[in-house]
Amino acid sequence: MTIEEPGVLWRDGIYFYSASNFAKQHLFYPMWGAKYKLDSPYRIRRDYMNAYMIQYIESGELHFKLRGEHFVARQGEIVLLACRESNDYWSEGPSVVKWFHFDGREVAPILEHIYETNGSGHLNAFYGKQVVGLVDDILKGLKSGDCSEFQFSRLLYSLLCRLAEQTLKEETPAEEAVRQSVAYIRKHFAEPISVADVASAVNLSPFYFTRLFKRMMMMPPHVYLLNYRLDEAKKMLVYTMEKIDTIAMMTGFTSSSYFVRAFRREMNMTPKTFRHYFSARGKYHFLDKFQGKDRAKDTVPDETEKSDT
Repeated sequence: MTIEEPGVLWRDGIYFYSASNFAKQHLFYPMWGAKYKLDSPYRIRRDYMNAYMIQYIESGELHFKLRGEHFVARQGEIVLLACRESNDYWSEGPSVVKWFHFDGREVAPILEHIYETNGSGHLNAFYGKQVVGLVDDILKGLKSGDCSEFQFSRLLYSLLCRLAEQTLKEETPAEEAVRQSVAYIRKHFAEPISVADVASAVNLSPFYFTRLFKRMMMMPPHVYLLNYRLDEAKKMLVYTMEKIDTIAMMTGFTSSSYFVRAFRREMNMTPKTFRHYFSARGKYHFLDKFQGKDRAKDTVPDETEKSDT
């Protein structure tokens, strides 16, 4: 006997997938998915499910209540649900929806970033256009059983990263302000600028600007400024013979001692050592040192080092 779901007029699926313990520990993986043709009285009310869900509205529209907000997702749009939270969605007319549940240990922070950036899990048709191919590939993999765990993980990770990107066709005022602030930092990084200076340059209060910048750039503005200064200093260490004191001054650091401390925290080595590893004599040590391993004692020098000695 076939169990009928009220409001489901037709379906392709449900197709299930059992991930390995390795995938559950280290990868992203789908759990089950299908394509439904819906109409009233289709409705799902859920207090908790240990999974996440993507819904792509192929035609028609679907109603949602998520995090206390009611919205309607229409043709070409995407809805991302954290099913561990209460959610409610239903059809009031004909619609076709592609959907799948998924999980992964690192899904939660990416999803929270998407929610924080967009205000909800509802993303417009521009985003839908970016990811519908990935949705189709995941559903095809579930249906055929031919997708490997690494293929599924790559598809899911790519999909979530595209949804997390700030790539709207029309730039919002907030996005424009942050873009302008980044340009200001890159232009004036060598000067003694402060967060208040950057905020003033884009006509925002320091408090609001800091919150906005952190939300969109995933770090506070003072950290972005420090990282940019360090990146510029790395270029000078590799491509010039300027002294450490001079590089510190030219990249906006208040003193060479502060520059050395900041550099050591970032790279786990001093600027002088960093420069050495990009020289012909030190090149073969760099990756091991960067990873916290020093193989200098047991590495045989190459011919270039011998000829320089």
